[in-house]
Amino acid sequence: MVFGKKKVTVTISFASVLIALFVLAASGAGGIVAWEQQNSDAFCTNTCHKVHPEEPRAHKLGIHARVQCVECHEGRLPTLHLMTSKLEHVHQLWSMIAGYERPTKATALRPLRASCEGCHWPAVVHDDSLRVKVRYDTDAASTETRYRMELHTGFGAVRDKAAKGIHWHIEQEVNYVALDDKNQKIALVEVRGADGKTKTYIDENAGKPRAELEKAAKSRMECVDCHSSVGHPFRNPADLVDDAIASGEIDRKLPSAKALAVKLIDEAGKIFGTPDELAPQFDKLIADALPKREQNATTAEQDKKFATAMKRILLQTSFAQKGVSWKTFPFNTGHKDFPGCFRCHDGKHVDEKGDAIRFQCTLCHALPKVVREGGVRSVQSTLDPDASPLPSHEEPNWMRDHPASMTDPICKTCHGKINYGKDGGSFCSNPACHGRKWPSLG
Repeated sequence: MVFGKKKVTVTISFASVLIALFVLAASGAGGIVAWEQQNSDAFCTNTCHKVHPEEPRAHKLGIHARVQCVECHEGRLPTLHLMTSKLEHVHQLWSMIAGYERPTKATALRPLRASCEGCHWPAVVHDDSLRVKVRYDTDAASTETRYRMELHTGFGAVRDKAAKGIHWHIEQEVNYVALDDKNQKIALVEVRGADGKTKTYIDENAGKPRAELEKAAKSRMECVDCHSSVGHPFRNPADLVDDAIASGEIDRKLPSAKALAVKLIDEAGKIFGTPDELAPQFDKLIADALPKREQNATTAEQDKKFATAMKRILLQTSFAQKGVSWKTFPFNTGHKDFPGCFRCHDGKHVDEKGDAIRFQCTLCHALPKVVREGGVRSVQSTLDPDASPLPSHEEPNWMRDHPASMTDPICKTCHGKINYGKDGGSFCSNPACHGRKWPSLG
């Protein structure tokens, strides 16, 4: 009996162990599933941050569509470190429950060296990049213009002793002071060299004394200071129309196709709501905008393609909240729609000696080539690419001041006949540069 009792006791203990192991395994599996769910895009955008519904749509259409929210906003951290970092946001739980005003800028991003540089390793050699942008005018023919741009992507150590190249800003330690929360007004720029010496530039028009700005808290320049909104970009809808025409999604033979699209964009920008609410309204807008003409198989197909493409573009660039649009989210790569490079490279940020941060387009890209359909073509400089530029061309404000110097006969030696204008045909009438209003420059 004693032996029997002992045998029963052992059997019960073994069953208890099995049950405990099962519960432990189930809890562990459940915990893993819950953790994965908590780090999913669906949880981030639909549970925590439903207040801005357009970001998930933009993210799916961007180049980082396969990168999860937490990989950028938290960084690619070890699990235990990530769990700890999530606790930093506990104070936002009540706001999530009670409701809060829609933010238009991330205020708690980790240092980009803990996220972006997990994939984009800065030490890798970057070659120059070629970009070809196709744009269409708002005339009856939607005339095409092609811009061909060679971007100097590489940074100082890779390029040359002059430290030219866009990624020079990442290789160097650059700090700044902004006067607004979206960093569009840069009042101070501080560059720290490898020798530890610093050079400080102050915006002459900042309206604040140098001493006050030098004491202000500074931010380290990082990837998103130029590649802002790269995780969920809101593009200029007019550019999306150009892409649709270039790809054939919109038939350019439709009379005034680009002009019709631009008019629709303006009208749609006055309407706000969810995609389900906006879809029927956009259908009506598009139907009313199409030209009234005799219908045949060709015109019907043109109208159908235009309607389909424009509905996609309008829904893609629509917003639920009044007062919020693609212009609310600056994209500072370049300087077409937002100040971008010109926030610092405007010739107005000067050091104590009065020397300015160089306002020179060719620091970051070669002079653009422009081909206009049915028109004249801009020409490149005839200068030998291995020749050294004149000393005047290295002056900090050369791009701003050069028109006053172009009367010098020596200019013709390199650039040919000097014909001012914006219609192409000569070096000094390049429509990619002239006859346009650049943000913050005028």
